[in-house]
Amino acid sequence: RRSFHNDLIVYRFKNIYRVTSYKIFSLRSPIVNRTNYRWPKIDIFTYAENSTHIYAYPKHHHNLGTMNFIAKSNVDPIYLRILGPLLVPIPRDLHLSLKAMIKLGRSNVFYACEGNTFLHRYNRGPTETWRVPCKELHNSYPFVKSVRNISTSLCFEELKFPHLNQSLSLYKYRCEEDLQRTL
Repeated sequence: RRSFHNDLIVYRFKNIYRVTSYKIFSLRSPIVNRTNYRWPKIDIFTYAENSTHIYAYPKHHHNLGTMNFIAKSNVDPIYLRILGPLLVPIPRDLHLSLKAMIKLGRSNVFYACEGNTFLHRYNRGPTETWRVPCKELHNSYPFVKSVRNISTSLCFEELKFPHLNQSLSLYKYRCEEDLQRTL
């Protein structure tokens, strides 16, 4: 069996503002219509930093149209978490980091799942929009369940696959609240 790492592609491109970004994807994944990349993918964007914060660079000319800045204390140290068949680095405080990247006025990303304004998998806008409590999707989609132990302030994470009736224990880490999120 071939190693997954042998078919990873790093695709470099420039956005409409001529800012260089990267997409990482597998050659085994389906190609996205009218593009040179595949889905699922990981997007990597340039950033700048000062002693306390990381921010989109150059300001307003990046692909993270809503991100202003993230406190470094919410990012470091990074942890490895599962994304498909990969372990990828993620910010220490995922909740606060994602909040910094979500437009004001949108739903809470951890509790309300809503259709995107752009379907990256198909390279087009949606035909309809929807919004449901994320819990309603837990019987259909894989999700990470995080349970907080109040006395130790540790969270235990478990990756659940409802269609397979299986789960995989992931991590214990310091946390502030219970979170359930879809993948």
